[in-house]
Amino acid sequence: MPAPEGVAGTTLALPEIALTSLPPSALLSYRLNGQDKGVPYQASGQLRWQHNASVYSMSLSVRAFLLGSRHWRSVGQINNTGLAPTRFSDSWRSERAAHFDRPNQRIVFSNNAPAAPLQPGAQDQVSLYVQLAAAMAQPGQPMPPGTRLQIQTATVRDALPWLLTLENQEILEVDGQSFQTVKWVCQPRNRFDAQVEFWVSAAHDWLPARIRITQASGSYIDLQLIGREALDALPLNP
Repeated sequence: MPAPEGVAGTTLALPEIALTSLPPSALLSYRLNGQDKGVPYQASGQLRWQHNASVYSMSLSVRAFLLGSRHWRSVGQINNTGLAPTRFSDSWRSERAAHFDRPNQRIVFSNNAPAAPLQPGAQDQVSLYVQLAAAMAQPGQPMPPGTRLQIQTATVRDALPWLLTLENQEILEVDGQSFQTVKWVCQPRNRFDAQVEFWVSAAHDWLPARIRITQASGSYIDLQLIGREALDALPLNP
């Protein structure tokens, strides 16, 4: 079935991204509602994003009473394609990582999984949020509902293409205020994979106002933005 008029129907690659399109350094705080093995719980989360003209550092952290803390971290460089990760890690009880070996054009995993060929514009599952934010902030390049993007996205286990679809506008309540948002959806790649959804708005520099990750088992985490604090840029290398 063809896409409706005005709605994108093809799968696109991200354009080159100007440094001025990157969101300013910020700390975003979230309230988290989750469910694990049928048991609901509440927690808190933070997305920390900092950069200068050449490098970036960001992390997504979740803290829950009795369940402990989990941290996803991404560091890397900034070039004319936007973010170019060098290392992505997932820390919960122990740390696992993916290394972007650019000289050899591969992604290497600490769990000894087979290395993956490194594709142009590859991201990890945290840097992806900012890469998409910068793409949506590009002047003169609007993304209509129905836009589909295919981006190689590394976890600590693999680095497969993620197909993301931009859905229609929604009104989202953020800390007692209503904002117009759009939602990105990444469908599961197989029956064991999670579905990732995140809502973004121009009012928040296209950074996530809400993130929902639903596992195949039905367990989920749902982070909703409750505050934002400006951060200093990363110091320049001496």
